[in-house]
Formats: sequence, C-alpha cells, structure tokens
Amino acid sequence: MEVDVLNPVGARIDDRVVIYFQTASLLKASFLLYFFPVLVLLGGALLGHQIALARNWDPSLGAAAIGFFGLFLSFFFVKSQGRKLANRNDYKPRIIRVLGSH
Repeated sequence: MEVDVLNPVGARIDDRVVIYFQTASLLKASFLLYFFPVLVLLGGALLGHQIALARNWDPSLGAAAIGFFGLFLSFFFVKSQGRKLANRNDYKPRIIRVLGSH
C-alpha cells in the first residue's frame, strides 16, 4: 500500500516502517466527514418543520426542503474544511520508526 506520510526519521524507499496517526485528529476528521452533515440535515429538518407549521405549509415538505438544503451546504463546508486540514501536519500520518529494509 502506498501512503503519503511525513518522514522525520529519514526512511528510504523499500524500508519497512511503523506509521503513526494521532487518534484525536482521526476522530475530528471522522466527525466532520460523517456526523456533521447528518446533524445539519436533522437540524434543518426540524427548522423546516417549524417554519412550515408557522406559515401553514406542508410540514413534511418544509422539513425535507430545509433539511436537504442544509445537507447540501454542509458538503461545501466539509470540503473547504477538509482542504484546510489536509495542509496541517497534525492531520498527516508520520513514520515513527524504521523496522528494516527489503
């Protein structure tokens, strides 16, 4: 498997290495990618339902419309945040030890 990693130990091609990834970074990235859009969808659906009731519209249609609009917007937010996180070293795996070479 090929993975782009930080190489502070000076490993070379064909070396067997141990790769480390911070758990906190993985959890933050997972939350942003998986849970945030779902939370926005649910929040938008609740908001859309309340707005539709206040304006005497169909509550299901209001919930679906605002919920999916929020979900759509959350994808752009996740993509922009993902680009920012990809440039930070604490979100990149790193080689911590060379085990040997082939």
